[in-house]
Amino acid sequence: MGAFVRDVMVEGSNLGTASGMAPRAHLAMYEVCLADMCSATEMLTATERGAFLDGVDVLSISASDNKQKPFYDDLIAVGSFSAVMAGVFFSTSAGNAGPTAETVTNCAPWQLTVGASTVGRRIISKVQLGNGLVINGEASRGYKRVQNKPIVYVGGRFADGALKAVDIRDKIVLCNRVESAAMLEKMVADAGGVGMIAISTQMQFLATTPLGANFMPLSRVSYPDGETIKAYINSTANPMASLRFAGVVLNASALPAIAEYSSRGPCDLPNIGVLKPDITGPGTNIGAAAPFKSPGANATAAPTRTFSAKSGTSMSAPHLAGIAAVIKKAHPEWSPAVIKSAMMTTADVTHRDGTPVIDLSTGAPASYFAMGAGLVNPTKALDPGLVYDLTADDLVPYICGLGYNDSFVNDMIAQPLKNVTCAKSKKIQGKDLNYPSFLVTLTAAAPVATARRTATNIGKQPLEVYRAEVVAPPGVAVEVVPNRLEFGGAALQRREFTVKFTRGRNAAVNGAAEGSLRWVSGKHSVRSPLAVLLKQ
Repeated sequence: MGAFVRDVMVEGSNLGTASGMAPRAHLAMYEVCLADMCSATEMLTATERGAFLDGVDVLSISASDNKQKPFYDDLIAVGSFSAVMAGVFFSTSAGNAGPTAETVTNCAPWQLTVGASTVGRRIISKVQLGNGLVINGEASRGYKRVQNKPIVYVGGRFADGALKAVDIRDKIVLCNRVESAAMLEKMVADAGGVGMIAISTQMQFLATTPLGANFMPLSRVSYPDGETIKAYINSTANPMASLRFAGVVLNASALPAIAEYSSRGPCDLPNIGVLKPDITGPGTNIGAAAPFKSPGANATAAPTRTFSAKSGTSMSAPHLAGIAAVIKKAHPEWSPAVIKSAMMTTADVTHRDGTPVIDLSTGAPASYFAMGAGLVNPTKALDPGLVYDLTADDLVPYICGLGYNDSFVNDMIAQPLKNVTCAKSKKIQGKDLNYPSFLVTLTAAAPVATARRTATNIGKQPLEVYRAEVVAPPGVAVEVVPNRLEFGGAALQRREFTVKFTRGRNAAVNGAAEGSLRWVSGKHSVRSPLAVLLKQ
């Protein structure tokens, strides 16, 4: 969202004219967080106010509980269910606890749960070593240059006293980023250090995104670059270094990658049966409106034109909300589930040059548990061909299938529906929810699982034939029945199919396997991730 703004200043750099995803959209803001505390009750109230009183088309909330709860006890899930059933699209953040597995939040299938990618924008903080080597790290704020200072490596945890054993006065400290970045900075400053270089952990690997307070000269460098700096320190009796803030640098040819901080799936809840996150959008070093002037901002900038570089899934979720608004404008008849399906089945898992989307935490191709269906492609989402729709008739049997008692179920769905009795209702497992992605669990005792889906043709060509193209997960056989879907005549025709997963003898134990299903016609390619959890 957000209108066009000229001369956007971020850390002293003029980024030119910028706008949100839907610059002509009308915005409604609801304050739900005060003094760094976000009230779930306030979020529920704001969600229902937006959906039922103010008549918004799209809602975005970048918040969640730190620990996953049953949906009936999660007020964001409760409020978003009411909103989606009222026709309001709901986008929310996956969380910033990556790259650890099972950290994704906002797991309800009626929500669009958004992970974060990098963009071509970096805020460069240069590290120059005494041997002349220059390494580009990052910092979120400008600082005064630190020139030719001794550099010392301090291993171990600062909280355990590692810093106390070393004299760091008037030195640059190289350290491991295994503790709170803000705490590391404060302890270095309090001990007389003049700068800090924080090395990403091996788990964070290529990441350089600064996520600390950044109130002192510093640079966050990747794990491989950190090893290079340590090797230099060990190679000489008098290691020296300099730190220089280089500002915002835009590399238009840079390929988006999955940010290491973006929370990973699968959901840490029993029987959910859906793949999360759903999709990934831009979330790193985003030029975001800020109600203050950052240290690098133009001193004459008006308060309404102050911006700051922000990173997190709190940035990616509103990107997807804006794209949903654009799609809604183009297709006002589409339901939230149809818009969500359109985004997911047209998302990119490779770049234009054919290379896969990389996970910064590994340097390898990203898994579905990191990126969901892939990187959002707004243009393709406007014409997906086939979609997987979801209505109350689908979601209520799913909710009842989770084993909640009738009281909890009715509390959860009270806004649009009344008096549901799960004993009389149909129940389905998560694998059979009409979802754009697939998640099944195969065990030695239950090596076969069949998932059901219904595809709806919303393509501009009512006469269209699709054929199934399957990339089977390693160690798993996949059979699609039927493997041909033919649409003709009436609009919005629906076709049912099943996907059968069979675990092979050579399948991994206690792991995951990934593949894909594409329905391909002469014009469209409708892609669904196939994720299989392999357990004993």
